[in-house]
Amino acid sequence: MRVIEKYSDRDFNGFDWLNFDYLPESDGFKFELYFQESEDLVSRSIFYFYLLFKDFIPDIIISTFKPESEWGNFCLDTWDIESDRYDYSPENKQEPTASYLTMLRDSEIESDYSGFCKCFDWDKFLYVTLHCVMQHVAPYSMMFYVPNKEVVFYFHHTGSIGLYYKELNKGVRSIIQKAQEEKMEILNSNNPAVRDL
Repeated sequence: MRVIEKYSDRDFNGFDWLNFDYLPESDGFKFELYFQESEDLVSRSIFYFYLLFKDFIPDIIISTFKPESEWGNFCLDTWDIESDRYDYSPENKQEPTASYLTMLRDSEIESDYSGFCKCFDWDKFLYVTLHCVMQHVAPYSMMFYVPNKEVVFYFHHTGSIGLYYKELNKGVRSIIQKAQEEKMEILNSNNPAVRDL
C-alpha cells in the first residue's frame, strides 16, 4: 500500500533562506520544543505531531534532511562499509531499516529519488521513520515543510522538535500557543519576540 508519493510543484523547491550547510546560520528564526521525558519517544513524537501540526497536515511536504539527499540513503545501514557498496533490499536488513525500505518500494519511490513527497498515511510514515531516528539508524529526521507558512520542522533523537520559520506569522504563533498549553519547553530561540509570548 502506498504511504507516500512523489511531489513536484514548480512553485515549491524548499526555502531559499535555509542554510543546510549549517542550519543555525539560516536567514530566519528557530526554536526547539521539548516534551517531558518518555520511555516511548516515537509514540510521544507522533502525539505531538498531531497536536501541534494538525491544522497544517494537508499542506505538509516531506523531504530528506538535505534537498539533494537520496531517499534510499536515509538509513545508515544501506551502506556496507566493508564492500563500500549500497544495498537497498529490505530483505537483507534488520528493523527498522527493512520497514523503511519496504515502505519506499511499496510507494514506488526509487532509492535515488531526491525530491519531495506527500504523505497518505501519516501514522505509518511517522512510525517507520521516527523509529529509524530514535534508534540512531538514521542520522537525521526527514524535513517537514509547510510552504504557505514558511515553516519547516524536524524530529531529533532526543525527543525534541526543531522548527525554523521565516517570520512569526499566525501559523507559527498557533504552534507556540499549543506547545505552551501542553507545558512544552521552548528553548534555543533566536527571536526575542518568542520569549515574550
